[in-house]
This record gives sequence, structure tokens and C-alpha cells, in this order.
Amino acid sequence: MSALEFTDRELTYLLLSLKKYEAQLLLSEDEDMGDSVTDLLFVQALMKRLRQAQASR
Repeated sequence: MSALEFTDRELTYLLLSLKKYEAQLLLSEDEDMGDSVTDLLFVQALMKRLRQAQASR
């Protein structure tokens, strides 16, 4: 596992970007859901880990 360091501002921007991508994935019901579902699961898991890291600062 690799350790990455982000400033508070970078972490906030990353979370906002992932939230926007999550919203796009949730709206993409008409497209092929196979890849979208996988992407959505990864985005949500990553957001959860980033929020936990942000809370532990």
C-alpha cells in the first residue's frame, strides 16, 4: 500500500470531484450499467476512505 499526503484543500477538491462523478454515474441508467456500476462502487468506496482520513486529521 502507498501513502499519499494531501492538503486539506486538495482533499476537499478531490471529494467534491468524486461526488460530482458519483452523481453522473447515478444518472447514467440508460447506458450499459456494467461498467457504471463497477465505477460507482469504486468511487463510493474511495469517497468513504477519504472522508475517514479527513475526519482523523
